[in-house]
Amino acid sequence: LKVLSNNNMKIKFLKAFNGDSIQLSEKKKKKKEKNILIDGGVSQTYKTDKGPKGKAIFGELKTTIDNIRENNLIIDLLIITHIDDDHIDGILKWFNEDKEAYKLIKEVWFNSGALIAEYLEKKENEALDLYIKKKKEKKTSIKQGIEFGKYIHDNGIWKRKIITQGSVYKRYGLEFKILSPNKTKLDILLKNWVKKDPKLKTSKKSNDYKKSIVNHIKDYKFIEDNAYPNGSSIAFILKHKKENFLFLGDSHPSVIVEGLKIFKYSEKKPIKAKYVKLSHHGSSGNTSPELLSYIKSNKYIISTNGATHQHPHKQLLSSIINSNKNCVFYFNYKERMNMIFSSKDKTNFPNFKTMSIKEPLK
Repeated sequence: LKVLSNNNMKIKFLKAFNGDSIQLSEKKKKKKEKNILIDGGVSQTYKTDKGPKGKAIFGELKTTIDNIRENNLIIDLLIITHIDDDHIDGILKWFNEDKEAYKLIKEVWFNSGALIAEYLEKKENEALDLYIKKKKEKKTSIKQGIEFGKYIHDNGIWKRKIITQGSVYKRYGLEFKILSPNKTKLDILLKNWVKKDPKLKTSKKSNDYKKSIVNHIKDYKFIEDNAYPNGSSIAFILKHKKENFLFLGDSHPSVIVEGLKIFKYSEKKPIKAKYVKLSHHGSSGNTSPELLSYIKSNKYIISTNGATHQHPHKQLLSSIINSNKNCVFYFNYKERMNMIFSSKDKTNFPNFKTMSIKEPLK
């Protein structure tokens, strides 16, 4: 597991393939360790059913869950940022495989389709429903599975409380200030979301790594992401003691700026953040120049192997370097990190750094 350490709080960026799965753990004197899990990555983050020679391969999500269980601990808070496969499928896989999964969880934050409809007082969009498949019944239709929202509610781990911009929550000595989603983005998701055809191939084959930092800066033009589920993503400021951490999910930058304004941040008074988990795995459409002007940080985290959508985009990283020449990019996949920058890039911009997250960083 990839670990960042901040005194007695540890942040682990699991290898979640092209997705996100993050474990926050904190140990206080004479008290049990508290665990917060943000997302579960793609299904393989928990388990690959058919590995080499037909054997199953267990991923880092399963390893993490097993470790929590073996140490007589629980997941005190599970945050599901949004419904995209690369954030929730690992959780659905776990629930499918483990009938007692809910017993390991104390509380869930999840904006389900039904809950969004109730909040907006509008008709439900059935395409937003998520189901736990029945194990060993491959021919069973998804509608004959267990509806995820009902399951977590009936088992007492979800209070069906909408998580929206401007809210503040305190848990285990931590403070969460919610930056996203806002009401508008939830409304757009409810109106427009349709499930993708699983037969469609959406992988992107090329990346923008051959282009130099200099040329990326020269040709830079920001266009905001318009994907409906990304706009609905839960994103927040996490305050631990006197330090702030930004966990931005896959959120839209205009919404994050709006949220930061609610909490009295501005270009003249940017938020000081020890680490920023870049939105949407470092996609160029999810971090704007305006958003960067609202953040004062040298440390940016990228969670992806880049295999599906060729994230992160060098265009975005070049923009960050242009605004902060001493920035450090932390990757949970070293292989991806090594693909992006040329020796010429590093000669032209000698002060930025790339690091693979291995040992605790202080």
